[in-house]
Amino acid sequence: MSLFFRRYNWVSYGLFILLTSCVSMGKIPVQVPVPAPRVIPADIQSVVLMNGSMTDAFKNLNSDSLENFFVKKKLSLDDLMLDSLAADTTLKVLANNLYESGRYDVVIPLKRNLPNYNLNFYKKSASLSLPEVRQICNEFKVDALLLLENFYEKVNTSFQVEPSYEGGYNECVAYIQVAYHSNWKLYQPKEKLMVAKFEVNDTIYWEKSGITLQETYEKLPTIKEALLGGAVENGQNLAEYISPGWKQEERSYFITNNKEADKAIKFLNKNDWNSAEKIWMKFSNSTTASFRSKIEYNLALAAEMNGNIKDALLWAKKSFQSKYSRIAENYIRLLNSRPEVN
Repeated sequence: MSLFFRRYNWVSYGLFILLTSCVSMGKIPVQVPVPAPRVIPADIQSVVLMNGSMTDAFKNLNSDSLENFFVKKKLSLDDLMLDSLAADTTLKVLANNLYESGRYDVVIPLKRNLPNYNLNFYKKSASLSLPEVRQICNEFKVDALLLLENFYEKVNTSFQVEPSYEGGYNECVAYIQVAYHSNWKLYQPKEKLMVAKFEVNDTIYWEKSGITLQETYEKLPTIKEALLGGAVENGQNLAEYISPGWKQEERSYFITNNKEADKAIKFLNKNDWNSAEKIWMKFSNSTTASFRSKIEYNLALAAEMNGNIKDALLWAKKSFQSKYSRIAENYIRLLNSRPEVN
């Protein structure tokens, strides 16, 4: 009887510890940066974009003339086209995407075309000297110059009639493919001119079908639209190569059950991390280790969301030191894996 009583007390005590040690946590989706495939030096925060690709062979090709040419060729093209609007479009798309990434400040001048005297458009524009690059960067107050050295597109189309095997209508199938190519050079005017090179090659295509040739043709983009579509893809591809991306993850935060401290949660849910941080900071010197550890962990999260990864790591370590928790230990490991820490 006595032995049973002691076991009962031991189990009850264990259940009490388990229940009272349960921690109230909340979760929130967050966007975290993904490093660019090609990391650009951190001291390049601003760039000016200029176009050195356009030789005398480039023209703003007329959309109607291109369609007439397309029809005369019986919807069958295999032609290289030098469209000045497409070349300029790839520059504008790149500028917009670089800026939207949050990584760069971008300048795209009104007079952005540098002379290109090459007779062969395949050739890259002449390299710039250190004085030339410094003059451009000083004029626009930027850290670097990103120059489009050459740009061209090849249009390939096909049309065919596929017979019906069930006694129905024949099907007309047509496609347009645009293969785009560009070379770029990033100039950084230091004591010695620093240069990085990029090449973009890819294709974009459209395939449509219909019962009649006219129906199929009307579903296709115009040749001009296809050329501009290739230009857009070209600019986006380079931007993705040299800009950080974003991915969605989930983060945990402590619900402290302190009425005043937990007022920060409403700001957290609004993505107002500065306001949440100000509230939590008031409790960061609490003499209660368990409570202080939760506050320090939440301050680490606020620092991470504000982009201060090193501060986040410091707060996470303080939380771990104030009171051990597996949550803080895992968070320290996650923060240490971020490239900004190294």
